[in-house]
Amino acid sequence: MPVRLIATDIDGTLLNNASDIPRENVEIIRESQRRGIPVVIASGRFPENVFVKLEEYGLNCPIIGTNGAQITDQHLHSLASRPMDRKAAERVLDVLEAFQADYFIFGNKAVCTGTAGLRHHSEISCGDRIRSLGVVYTHGRDAARDMVRGQTVYKFFVCNNQPLPPIREALLKEEDILVTQSNPHNVEVMPAGVDKALGIRTYAGLLGIPLSDVMALGDEENDLPMLTAVGWGVAMGNGSEATRAAARFVTDTNEHCGFAAAIRKYAFQEG
Repeated sequence: MPVRLIATDIDGTLLNNASDIPRENVEIIRESQRRGIPVVIASGRFPENVFVKLEEYGLNCPIIGTNGAQITDQHLHSLASRPMDRKAAERVLDVLEAFQADYFIFGNKAVCTGTAGLRHHSEISCGDRIRSLGVVYTHGRDAARDMVRGQTVYKFFVCNNQPLPPIREALLKEEDILVTQSNPHNVEVMPAGVDKALGIRTYAGLLGIPLSDVMALGDEENDLPMLTAVGWGVAMGNGSEATRAAARFVTDTNEHCGFAAAIRKYAFQEG
């Protein structure tokens, strides 16, 4: 079946190792859109973070953010969201505090860390632009506890200031959550049943496109659900061994614009 929708991860897939979108990838997104094949970003990043990154290159795409928990159109208007159960979020916070872990909590236009001196990369690099979109950054244990008790929570992101395997093992014992990672140096905690495959299924359903006609591109564990759910699952050449083994196709690396090469080969049927 033809490719009618393209879903792509950002880090390690659309971006090169310098965190830039190569010109070839920018041009292939625009060409795909001209051909009537929408491109949706499916990322572990929160939607506003994705939005400002795309804006740097003049790109406009709908967003499946926070690993599928938030879906917006290209203007950041919400299309669907799936928050974490509040009691489950409180238990996750208890585990992380017990390990004295560094972590970020992502909510509805809110980013919080329990470590007072820690800043999210988006706050450091483009915080003013993201704040202009209504996002609030807060810091400290009291702020984290207040957020979990009183606000919507979509995802926890655990940094590697402490050994991650014991933290991951403790989290896997908790109910109503899903534990994954976007690279070997972090742990991500999602609402139960929420992943990028669910996000793509939801968004493709809004367009009336079956998953068999969807191409997905990614490189890490949190991409596996979407790569195996769609008809055209493409792992990056720089992807993890498990990702490359599970995907239907493997393309070149993110440093060599494997994203653009895969779209030309499988979506455009060129070469």
